[in-house]
Amino acid sequence: MSDAENERQKQRIRSFLHNGMRIEDAYPQIEIIEINYLREHNSFVGHNEKDGKWTLTPQSEMYFVIDCLNRECTSIGYELSSVVGSAIRNHETEVSGTMRCQGNEAPDHPEQSCDGSLSYTIRIIYRNSL
Repeated sequence: MSDAENERQKQRIRSFLHNGMRIEDAYPQIEIIEINYLREHNSFVGHNEKDGKWTLTPQSEMYFVIDCLNRECTSIGYELSSVVGSAIRNHETEVSGTMRCQGNEAPDHPEQSCDGSLSYTIRIIYRNSL
């Protein structure tokens, strides 16, 4: 698969996941979702890491994907919808975990898995707990 084909495939998947629905449409009890994360990637050129914080409000779109730090990765990134949904169903206020990247290192290296990871802590504030 060429780089352009790989990027088109990623965009098709992202478009499917990004359905335009807002958080308040599915989860009216949510006030804020905060996602603190650390992305890491190891490659032959060394180790790279970057942290970040993402704050979502009820008006935010229900799109919970954080890009892989490896720019050539064939994955769409780290999809956290099931983690967020499970936490809300269980009325949890904080969940943490780690995900391994499911992509390949690059489109021209299909035999080499991407050595990326995401460590996250998701904090959920419910409307009735303010």
